[in-house]
Amino acid sequence: MYQQHRMKLEVDALMAALAQTRRLLRQHGEKFASARLEELEARLARGDWTAVQDAVSEATGGMGSLRDRILSAINGDEITRDEEPAVNARLEGLVRRVEATARDAAAVLGVGLIG
Repeated sequence: MYQQHRMKLEVDALMAALAQTRRLLRQHGEKFASARLEELEARLARGDWTAVQDAVSEATGGMGSLRDRILSAINGDEITRDEEPAVNARLEGLVRRVEATARDAAAVLGVGLIG
């Protein structure tokens, strides 16, 4: 019973981190990474624990990953240049939270991670 409760708490924490990150991205007109996060949330809600691995990859990967995403007016995002430093600092913090909560969920769920 305790283990099931802990699993739910960890998955809920990951889903909350994904949702907060997705909302920030969408608030500034970003559609692609936010759609990938929405899909991860849906997979987690269905009990697809491979989404935990993908969340870690999204938060730690290279080019094209969430880790690589910067919101910028130059990129066509709905953000002013004055907003960019604070918003991107917030995004970076959220991405770190996605990574941390995904790693915690992986440990509790017994999901193997590479790297």
